[in-house]
Amino acid sequence: MAIPTNLLRRMAALVLAGASAAAVATPLSLPGSLPNMAGLGVGSTTEFAGGKDRMLGVVPGVRYVTAGGRLLEWYGPYAQFNFGGLTGFQWGPAVGLRLGRNNVDDPVVAQVHEIDTTVEAGGYIGYEYLSPGRVPWRLRGGINVMTNAGIVYGGSRVTATGTFWMPLHQRIYAGMGLGATWVSGSFNRTYFGVTPTDSAASGLPVYSPGGGLEQFTGWLAMIYQFDKHWYGGAMVYAQRLAGDAAESPIVTQRGTRNQITYGIGLAYSWR
Repeated sequence: MAIPTNLLRRMAALVLAGASAAAVATPLSLPGSLPNMAGLGVGSTTEFAGGKDRMLGVVPGVRYVTAGGRLLEWYGPYAQFNFGGLTGFQWGPAVGLRLGRNNVDDPVVAQVHEIDTTVEAGGYIGYEYLSPGRVPWRLRGGINVMTNAGIVYGGSRVTATGTFWMPLHQRIYAGMGLGATWVSGSFNRTYFGVTPTDSAASGLPVYSPGGGLEQFTGWLAMIYQFDKHWYGGAMVYAQRLAGDAAESPIVTQRGTRNQITYGIGLAYSWR
């Protein structure tokens, strides 16, 4: 079964990124100091983008600061390496595993072409601000560009995101984020299109979408520090399909444009 890559990534990333920010709000850490972290997230999400049948998933995550001050972030099927600073401008390469769509529960969508799991590569650029004031809130924004180089889809995906974290208590940190994704026509035709062969097999109308805005996203999360090393978190992540992706009969007739993921996680931090 296929789980949307961006949803999987959030399940791990919110726990680890939030816990890293939470450490700044405690007397155990110095402002601007980010601990190394590893953890697991478990949650419920849809089988594929635009679907309505749900499944459970478990994903790992790692946030590691090298001896040279570079940051490696690995969240589920996505990883990036930051050649910039831990705050300020950040940039570097990124790689991801985009899961396919096969063996889904929906009997109609199961008749639509299967999609292979594939590797994406690209890069990102962003900026992270840490408030020097008494309340160490964090603001991070960036743009991520990924491509599959035509192996499963052509063109690229461009995602813009913004996140905000703020301490509510010595051991409690709250976060929120917004995002939007633009995709190529080839991407939309692969993941949301219905070919004449698909139509004959499934009964869905033929649909050949173009590119453009694919989705809006938003999330809320809460992190709790149990002790010096252990953090727990909970989150809810909302995705609203837009543009040609939202008009696909896979979405309008068999699924929904509104996708919700929720989960909990546990992370261990060290210096």
